[in-house]
Amino acid sequence: MGRFATIENSLTNARAFQLFQLMRQGGLIVIAVALAKAPLSVAQVGNYEMLTYLGYLLTFFWVSGFMQGLLSQYPTLPPPQQQQLFFQSFVVFTGVGLGLALLLLSADSFLLPLLVQRSSLPYLGIFIVFLVTNLTASLQEHFYLLTNRKLTLVLYGAFSAGAQMLAVALPLFLGYDFAYSFWSLAVVGILKWCWLLFFVIQHGRWRWSGAILNSWWLISWPLGLYALVAGLNQSLGPWLVGYFFAGDTEAFALYRYGARELPLLSALAGALGSALIPAIAHHLENGLKDLREESVKLYHLLFPLTILLLLTAHWWFPLVFSADYQDSVPLFRTFLLLTSAHLLFARTVLVAKQDTRLIPFFAVASFCLQLLLGFLLVPLLGLNGVALAAVFAFSAEKALLIFYVQKKYALSWRVYTPWQWWLFYSVVLLGAYFLVL
Repeated sequence: MGRFATIENSLTNARAFQLFQLMRQGGLIVIAVALAKAPLSVAQVGNYEMLTYLGYLLTFFWVSGFMQGLLSQYPTLPPPQQQQLFFQSFVVFTGVGLGLALLLLSADSFLLPLLVQRSSLPYLGIFIVFLVTNLTASLQEHFYLLTNRKLTLVLYGAFSAGAQMLAVALPLFLGYDFAYSFWSLAVVGILKWCWLLFFVIQHGRWRWSGAILNSWWLISWPLGLYALVAGLNQSLGPWLVGYFFAGDTEAFALYRYGARELPLLSALAGALGSALIPAIAHHLENGLKDLREESVKLYHLLFPLTILLLLTAHWWFPLVFSADYQDSVPLFRTFLLLTSAHLLFARTVLVAKQDTRLIPFFAVASFCLQLLLGFLLVPLLGLNGVALAAVFAFSAEKALLIFYVQKKYALSWRVYTPWQWWLFYSVVLLGAYFLVL
C-alpha cells in the first residue's frame, strides 16, 4: 500500500493525464501496425479506418468542447453540485450517443455517401455499439483527473489502451474473422461504460439542475465551435495543394507525408493544457504557477527532440518512409516550427476563467490568414508555401490569444509561460531551420 501511495504522491495531475494520453495514442499506433501486419487486405483495413474516421467526424468537435467546459466548471461548484455535474454529464453523453446511433442507423444511406463517399460499410452496426459506449466512457478519465485520482487515472489508461489493442489484434492473429475484432471492441466499450456507471452511482448525485446544464452549455459551445473551425484549418492545407497543383496526386502525397508535426506533441501539450484548467479555475495564482512549472519540463523534452529531428530529417526521413519522399523533408522541417506555438497556453487560461465566447473568432482569423497567405506564398514557394502559411497563421492565432489575455485580465504571458526558456529554444529552433534550409 505504501508503494502505491509513493507513486501517487510522485505524480502530478498534469503528468498523470499526459501518461494517459500517451498510452491512448500509443495504443492507436500499435493497432495501426497490427492491422498492417495482420492477414487482412488493404480494403478490409480501409473499412476499419473509415469507421473510426466516421466516428471522429461525428464527435470530435462537441466532445472536445464539452470536456473542456466540464474541466472549467467543476472546480467552481460546491461539492453537492460537483456530484450533480458528474450525473448530468453522464446522462448527456449517453443521450447524445444514443441519438447518434439512431441517426447513423436510420440515415446511413444519406450520411455515409456524404461523409465517407460509401453507400455502405461492413460492421457498421457493431461499431456503433462501441462508438456510443466508448464515447460516454471517455468521461471517466476526466472524472479521475477532477477528483485527483492520479494513479487510478494511469492504471485506467493502461487498461483502456491494452484492452482496445487486444480487442482488435488478438482475434486476427488467432485466425478468427475480422468481425470478431469489432465484437470485441463492442465488449470493451460496454465494460468501460459499466465502469463509468459504477463510478457515477458511487460519486454522483442523481438530481437534475437546469442551471448547471445551462452554465456548462454556455462555457462549452464556443469551445466546440473552436474545435470545429480548427479542424477546418487542418484541412485547408490539403485543399490548397489540390487547388494549386490541379489534382496532382504526387504533389498531394508529398504534402501529406511532409505535413507531420513532432510525434506526441499534440498529446503531451494538449494533455497539459487540459489538466491545468481545473487548477487555474480553482486558484488562479497557484494554477498559473503550476502551468509555468509543468511547461518548462515539457520544453526541455520537446524542443531538443524537435531540433534533433529537424537537423537529421534528411537522413532518417527517407529510411522511415522511402527515397520517393525525399522532397517531403523541407515540408516536415517547416511543420516542426509549430512546436513553439503549440507550447503557449493562453487559451488554457481563458477556458479556466470561463471566458470562451470569443475563442472561435481566433480560429476563424487563423483560417482567413492561412487562406490569404496560401494564395500569396504557394505561387512563390510551391508546397513549402502551404506549410509556411499554416505555421504563420497558427502562430498568429496564439499571439492574438496572448494579447487578448493581456488586455482583458492584465496577465502578461510571462506570468504563465517560462518565457526565457521559450525564447531561447524558439531562437535555436529557427536557427537550426535556417541552417539546413
